[in-house]
Amino acid sequence: MAAVSAAAMAAVLLLGERPALADPGEPAEIEARRLVHVLGYVAMDYGGCVANGAVTSVIEYDEQLALLGEAIHVATRIQPSALESGAGDLAQGIVGVRELVEAKVAADRVAIAARGARDRVASAFRLAEAPLSRPDAQRGAALYQENCATCHGPTGHADTRRAASLVPHPANFHDAIIAEQLAPVGVESAVRFGVSGTAMVPFTFLSARDRWDLAFHVAGLHHPEPGEGPRPLDLPDYSMIELAVRSDADLRAELSARGIPAERHGALLAELRRRVAYGGEAASHPLSIARAALDRGRAALREGRLADAREALGTAQLDGIDVAEASVRTVKEALANDLGDGAFALRAALAAGATTDTLDAGMAALLRDATYAEVALARSGGAPGPVVAQVSSRLALRELAAAALFLAALPAVASSRSRRVVHVASGAALLLALAAWVAAALGHMAGFWRTLTAGATISLALAGAAALARRRGARQERSQEPLHGGLSRGGRAAVFATALLAGFGAAFSALDAALGVSLPVAPPAVAGVLITLALLAAGAALVTRASRAAARRWASPPAWLACLLCAPLAGRAVAALQLCGLLPLHRLPLPRFTALGIYPAVETCLVQAALLGLALAGAARGRRAEGAC
Repeated sequence: MAAVSAAAMAAVLLLGERPALADPGEPAEIEARRLVHVLGYVAMDYGGCVANGAVTSVIEYDEQLALLGEAIHVATRIQPSALESGAGDLAQGIVGVRELVEAKVAADRVAIAARGARDRVASAFRLAEAPLSRPDAQRGAALYQENCATCHGPTGHADTRRAASLVPHPANFHDAIIAEQLAPVGVESAVRFGVSGTAMVPFTFLSARDRWDLAFHVAGLHHPEPGEGPRPLDLPDYSMIELAVRSDADLRAELSARGIPAERHGALLAELRRRVAYGGEAASHPLSIARAALDRGRAALREGRLADAREALGTAQLDGIDVAEASVRTVKEALANDLGDGAFALRAALAAGATTDTLDAGMAALLRDATYAEVALARSGGAPGPVVAQVSSRLALRELAAAALFLAALPAVASSRSRRVVHVASGAALLLALAAWVAAALGHMAGFWRTLTAGATISLALAGAAALARRRGARQERSQEPLHGGLSRGGRAAVFATALLAGFGAAFSALDAALGVSLPVAPPAVAGVLITLALLAAGAALVTRASRAAARRWASPPAWLACLLCAPLAGRAVAALQLCGLLPLHRLPLPRFTALGIYPAVETCLVQAALLGLALAGAARGRRAEGAC
């Protein structure tokens, strides 16, 4: 109880008396952002006005009730604009908080309820704040001296003449209670929104980057400057976003959970706050790369540089969104789908020559979702192992299923005795894809080259399969007899190359999607891929058994089945080449089903329609041949 009350008072000293809610005429997103800010304030401030079921400050207590009453009206007003349809009744959650405050329950219960209501609002509108680039230590220090030192003191002790004249007294950032609760994201919010009725006004003249530079500086004020020695061996890895959303109390709890003794916490926190947050040591999340690229793309759009905007969007998807797909799906499936669909729609809009305003709005929405996804991942601390295994398994299955069945049916296209060749090639493809993926992960291969590798190899495999089928059909027409014999040396080489390329392209793409491109790989993700391989092996065995009889004609069922299974592979190959900018993209008003290789683009649909037509023609030809016999 005491700890919660102390934390709440720390927040009051930092934020001031009362943050203002949005005006009714403002956009719903702005009102939601302020509502999130207010609910966070209530969660921390309540402990300063109620203790042991009794009101200790009537003014503060009445303020809590007034804030919550206004928040209920705001939540009701913005509910229809929520982005998430399953967000629930936002106002009802705040009503529950107000009922707890009226009952004068313990501060920790109000804090939990208020933070829950805040998180529901943030989730409904996908609200999150995170820096787009690493903070600048010198810039943050300069901004502090220019804008904050008068009240908070040159070193953060709030010991100036101006501070002595203010009520409430400005925060002393070296106070142990206040310092433990500081997180850069909270400081940035206070600087952005200000506090009505106090000397803390909104710093509207500061850019988002300035606010974050200032926030990281304030969060590190009470820590000593670390020495020039090497990085401590027991220092955990944290991304910039993880450091932005965590207070020192959060970091201490995580260090303790890792088994690091309390006497080491001070030195490690100083390293994190004063060095890692500013340097290249902080881990960089793929979504940070995506957000920075999207920000560059918006700047390029405003300056009329469409080629640069297109390149930035490609970087955001290839090096950020696609790489982070597996981890985002462990948090929220719909968000991962929206990121992929949003990037696809933006690329199509760029290709179609959409207006600058339309493109900028699309990039802003994609940037919002990417920021929300990264902050959600940073706060979650990682999904449970079973969830990671399940998501990795589904992603690998999505990439590998069509290829595995195609490889199982491929012998029927060539010869009944080419099955062993296909099996050897498939095994070699898996080993080669694993080796290539590890090399790409260790060497940080750019997303463009990873995508091009997968798309080009699958395209070559499909071209090889078409040539092989045509060659077999020509031989059958010349001989007018079914081919039961073994393959020639050239035939074996063609089958082997086709199977190797198809298997390698699909396996490399699956590993990239399911495991990401950073090592070490989490064991649950590896387990998910292994589960997928087992399922695919069973499916391939069923197809192989069904096509075990010799393929008497190219138009036999196993042969046109192989052609039919080329369609998902072809869709994936065309989409990869479009993503690399090697093929045009003309969007169609259709849904996107990546699991089936269905992308709503004219080019993809034309290729797949041609393959399906070939399969149907083969089936009809086979029926006619059987009737003639």
